[in-house]
Amino acid sequence: MTQVRVAASSRLPHIVLRAAQQKQETATGATARPADSASEPVVERVSNSGGSRKAFAKAFTGLLGLKLARPEDLDPDTLRNPPFPRYTPLLSELSVQQLRPYFSNRTYTDTDVGYLAFFAAMHAVALVGGPLTYSPECLQLCLAGYVVTGMLGISMSYHRQLSHKSFRCVKPLEFFFAYCGALAFEGDPIEWSKMHRWHHLHSDTPADRHSPRDGLWHSHMGWLFDEALNSTRRDAQGNMKDSLSPPWFYKESPQFYGWLRDTYMYHQIGQGVFFYLWGGVPYLIWGFVIRVLFTMHMTWLVNSAVHIWGEQRYKSDDSSRNNWLVGLLVFGDGHHNNHHAFEYSAAHGLEWWEIDMSYYLIRALELAGLAWDVKRPSAAALAAKRLQ
Repeated sequence: MTQVRVAASSRLPHIVLRAAQQKQETATGATARPADSASEPVVERVSNSGGSRKAFAKAFTGLLGLKLARPEDLDPDTLRNPPFPRYTPLLSELSVQQLRPYFSNRTYTDTDVGYLAFFAAMHAVALVGGPLTYSPECLQLCLAGYVVTGMLGISMSYHRQLSHKSFRCVKPLEFFFAYCGALAFEGDPIEWSKMHRWHHLHSDTPADRHSPRDGLWHSHMGWLFDEALNSTRRDAQGNMKDSLSPPWFYKESPQFYGWLRDTYMYHQIGQGVFFYLWGGVPYLIWGFVIRVLFTMHMTWLVNSAVHIWGEQRYKSDDSSRNNWLVGLLVFGDGHHNNHHAFEYSAAHGLEWWEIDMSYYLIRALELAGLAWDVKRPSAAALAAKRLQ
């Protein structure tokens, strides 16, 4: 535990400030606090059921006959003074420094190997099979799937509704949107929500799993392959994201979200089989492989690019930016400085020229009476945080 406190101590005042802000935001449903009640059920971020990604990763490495290490106990001095040069990305003012070797001279856990094998195989299939099976129909299928899983699933459901409770809707719609999010293959709703809530509590501090301050590759997807480094991501009290209280949606509907969580990987296999039966190998590659990878990389741009490039219009205590191009690509989530300044807001585009497709649909649902409690910052709140 000592090493964790040393690693986090350099920005302790910032973390304390974020904790104070957290109390305010909890009242609006913007985020959640670490569990502090013995009576509150503990819900781990990643399911240990046979249908979890963790179980499939262990089964995969078992088939290969690999005996892999547990997450290593990292030396805090190495993390505080990494042997890598500090640099500033082009067209940015952010100071960046890699903390750990990305691939060589390090240990690997079964989760690391499982993720690496999965993404290597998916990218190889996409790069080789994509051009060989391309057709306008396949491209349309891929883009339609991106709208369903990327906008309805990740942007509207996982991000704005489930993680931040920025709007409510009728339960059948909530469950439908959440299922669309599960088909994006980015984790079940509980896993995704806990990760994102933790990111907002400790954005761009040593407790943040995917801060670009720790390297551009790391923030985009490298963090997925380093369980040892992830295990050091604790706050000043030694808490990890798993200590966050169960999310509100799980408390309301434990049967649905528990079922989706425990059967998560079977839905991924099922959608692959569905596309193959529907249109053969071309539909499998474009409807599943390429669509899943494209959705993931678009989501990861919000972790990496929009914490590096863009403009800051509001106070947010981190390096989040508004990036109009990423905003177009990810249905409004690229207006990231707006989002970090007003986490509770269902609208990320706060000016008329900031295109926000997810909010437009939320607003349409509100007008139709299917959504309510749609949160937006007031004019006074905007003025109070606006940077001069």
